[in-house]
Amino acid sequence: MMDSILQISVAVIAVAFVVLMYFLVQTLKTLTGALEETKKTIGQLREEVSQISVDVKEAVHHTNAMTMDVRSKLRSLDMIFTSVNDIGHAIHAFTGAARESAASLTAALKKERQKPLREPMMLSTLYDGIISSIRIWNKVKKI
Repeated sequence: MMDSILQISVAVIAVAFVVLMYFLVQTLKTLTGALEETKKTIGQLREEVSQISVDVKEAVHHTNAMTMDVRSKLRSLDMIFTSVNDIGHAIHAFTGAARESAASLTAALKKERQKPLREPMMLSTLYDGIISSIRIWNKVKKI
């Protein structure tokens, strides 16, 4: 009887071991499949990262070229704005000189109207106008 219990126990242990081995093999097959899938995915990721790297380098190159183009165009605009600024200063100087000349001419004419007409005073006023015109011309030439 003891022998039969021992034989039954050994048979149960053997069956349990076989069942355990079966499930262990199934688990290892599943893990092998998962590892193969992971290996494929990593390979694809490497290829995609390589392609993205090439694309990023190309985009950076194009961005650098665009930046250089924009900088050169801005330098051209700086020259234009500098010229416009110089013209503005010239016009301002010319307007200031013309205003001074007109003011002195107006003041001289007012003085002339108050005094009796004299020819030397009229010549003096013309002389002042010519001198003012020469000053204006010299200021315009300097700019």
